[in-house]
Amino acid sequence: TASLVQGSMSELFSKQQTLELRRKHIGPSCKVFFSNDPIKIVRAQGQYMFDENGEKYLDCINNVTHIGHAHPEVTKAAVKQMELLNTNSRFLHDNLVQYAKRLTATLPDALSVCYFVNSGSEANDLALRLARQYSGHQDVITLDNAYHGHLTSLIDISPYKFLQLGKEGKKEFVHVAPSPDIYRGKYREDHPDPASAYAEDVRRIIQEAHKKGRKVCIRAAELERLQD
Repeated sequence: TASLVQGSMSELFSKQQTLELRRKHIGPSCKVFFSNDPIKIVRAQGQYMFDENGEKYLDCINNVTHIGHAHPEVTKAAVKQMELLNTNSRFLHDNLVQYAKRLTATLPDALSVCYFVNSGSEANDLALRLARQYSGHQDVITLDNAYHGHLTSLIDISPYKFLQLGKEGKKEFVHVAPSPDIYRGKYREDHPDPASAYAEDVRRIIQEAHKKGRKVCIRAAELERLQD
């Protein structure tokens, strides 16, 4: 998606130098996209990212799709807050409770308590701990190929990660259901009722867990909805 942006792009190093420094100082498990010829992104605006040559790419990957990159109002608010105060939530500050009040005003009355965290991994780990604490159960139903974060607790319930470790990677408390994909999944568009068929698979998983004396605390698909 190739359109050139006028003006020079700011770079400290050439693309090759950046790649060499990354190989030297960044762990090899932190992989880059398009490893044969990685894209070097130097800035972004709205829904687009730009490489060192000014080439424009439509961003369909990063978690900024709600408002886009470098949104001026968000940038202004962030700068204003950092100029004033940047500390943890164990101190009282009006902005924390104001944000919670305004956020919960958009939700059903039963959802009135907030836990603010720094990442999706932290959000999912907290949701998992809350579910286990509330239910008293440990087991999780997750979807095939799912990825919920890079914490140990989340790798344990992410087939995308734990299957790389072989059969030993899957823990006894983890149950994998087929992803409800009607294009490439187990039940497709030609199935008379794919939604019910996928739901029936989950019901069978729950029944099998109960036969073994196990109880499910959460379906991991709910973690991503809670995170959003």
